[in-house]
Amino acid sequence: MKLTLLFGRICSGKTSFYPDSCRIVVSNLVRDIINSTSREELQNTMHLDQRIANSILDTLDYIVDEHPHIVVDGIRQASIVHEVLKCYPDAELVWLEVPVEERKRRYESRRDIKDVEPFDVADNKPIELECQEIFSIFEKQLRIINN
Repeated sequence: MKLTLLFGRICSGKTSFYPDSCRIVVSNLVRDIINSTSREELQNTMHLDQRIANSILDTLDYIVDEHPHIVVDGIRQASIVHEVLKCYPDAELVWLEVPVEERKRRYESRRDIKDVEPFDVADNKPIELECQEIFSIFEKQLRIINN
């Protein structure tokens, strides 16, 4: 089984990357943990990193033998990455790099119901900035793809 941890800032194209893989979408796990779909609440979950990591690992344990390629899409905290790598040290780490102007264009054109604030606000939430920290910490391990 190949495991890929897929990272990128908001509107970097994570959901359309590796379309034929089995996908664990971290924001869906977080929604289940906090029982909310509000972007504001989803972005205010940094204190739940251990619960999120455990949820990812539990999900992986459940499906690991059934799929040749599993993608964990949208981890936003380095502490969660560290926890997953303890159990899956050979996981591939992929960062989707997209210029800010393109991400803003995507954000504004998708007209998602959860996008209730301007791109500049959404892109500078603490959880998004924490995502950038993943890039800094794991830069030497990341495969960077311009998307």
